[in-house]
Amino acid sequence: MEKSTENPYASRWLLPLVHPVHPIRPWIIGFLYLVVLIPLSLRPRISGNVSSRYMTIEALVERGRLTVENSPLRAASGTPDLVRFGPHLYSDKPPVLSAMGAGIYALLYQGGIRFSGSPNEYVLANWVLVTSVVGCFSALTLVWLRQLLQAVSIAPIWADILTLAFGFGSLLLVYAVTFNNHSVAASLLTGAVALACLTRRGPQARPGAARLWWSGFLAGLAMAIDLPAGGVLVAGLGLRLLLAMRAIPWAFAAGLILPVLAHSVLQAQVTGTPLPAEMYPKAFDYPGSYWSTAGVWTEPGPRWRFGLEFLLGPQGWLTVTPVLVFATFGLYAGIRYRENSLHSIAWMLGGMTLILVIYYVWGVRRTDYSGQSFGTRHMLAASPLVYLLAVSGASVLHRRLAWVGFAVLLLVGAIYAFHGQRDPWTRIELETARRPSLRILQRGVLYPWSSYRR
Repeated sequence: MEKSTENPYASRWLLPLVHPVHPIRPWIIGFLYLVVLIPLSLRPRISGNVSSRYMTIEALVERGRLTVENSPLRAASGTPDLVRFGPHLYSDKPPVLSAMGAGIYALLYQGGIRFSGSPNEYVLANWVLVTSVVGCFSALTLVWLRQLLQAVSIAPIWADILTLAFGFGSLLLVYAVTFNNHSVAASLLTGAVALACLTRRGPQARPGAARLWWSGFLAGLAMAIDLPAGGVLVAGLGLRLLLAMRAIPWAFAAGLILPVLAHSVLQAQVTGTPLPAEMYPKAFDYPGSYWSTAGVWTEPGPRWRFGLEFLLGPQGWLTVTPVLVFATFGLYAGIRYRENSLHSIAWMLGGMTLILVIYYVWGVRRTDYSGQSFGTRHMLAASPLVYLLAVSGASVLHRRLAWVGFAVLLLVGAIYAFHGQRDPWTRIELETARRPSLRILQRGVLYPWSSYRR
């Protein structure tokens, strides 16, 4: 019998499982991470961003509406993240994440726990919401990342360690302890790719309809919660499936329906259309609005210069998570060599990341949209998938020195993450005076200038 010469890595569909592990193993890693996050999340980390969502949650549960002008939390929060449509004030955040939190807060409310109750009640409500939503999704990020690392040529035990290292050495830890959308989106993006691109049925198998439906559901939910990152994922993953199948991926498309419908129904109650509040600049211009007074925008300089700041500045994405620079090697190897295990998705991951960076540098009117937060939080959603490329990049270098460099950069990220989770809503530049280790790291910033003036 003639031996088949078909390359098992040439599948248009799926990532080959180079080092498959027991299906429960990634879930154990996610559980361990959640166990650590639960006590870390006890102390509230509150910002205007968080308060804006909490007011929506409170309004949905306690008053059955999305309007927040009568919220008891409003005066204390001082949040600028509000918009006016007609006579009412609303959060400027997409409402789906708040609606998810409202389901949990409703149980607390039935038990007599209120945001506007005693300080202890507020602390408890925040803790439950953060751990049950953001904490669980952050843990799921590591579950799905570990599943994807089965497609990288590293020993399983090291894949376990590197998965946990990402959890403690990136912005995932910083924002896992506060109620925000970027952590949830990071999980959803990673899960959507894992479901669409992994299977144990063999390298030439096609993903089942159920997996594609769930992949579409997670991608659609990501788009409803973090429109730029989720929108890029839907387009990139949908295009990949279309080219691989040479037909419309109907199961994937069907999965998008529920989250998109939920977003459309809820958002229409605010803006009157499915378009988010950011598409209505006049909604931010009302008497007493921060954005029409202290927050009036002036362009600080050329956008290419802000691009350097965005990536390499004091708050930069690669400054805070420098290990991601190894993704350049993983991307090159994935695109250049068909035998590379990530060949089938390298173009997709690289293209998605590039488009997201371009959007945040040139496609957004303001350049202070990260507010007073720690690091470039808007790129957190893409970070797990870029980290997948980074691990692959280190593995293809076949040098011990590469792994030493990888470990050093992970340590730098872990120091940033440790300090960031203590106060995610304070910029790094403001933390250096009281954090000697941050001060030392900031001396090595490649582009040590900031245009932030708020």
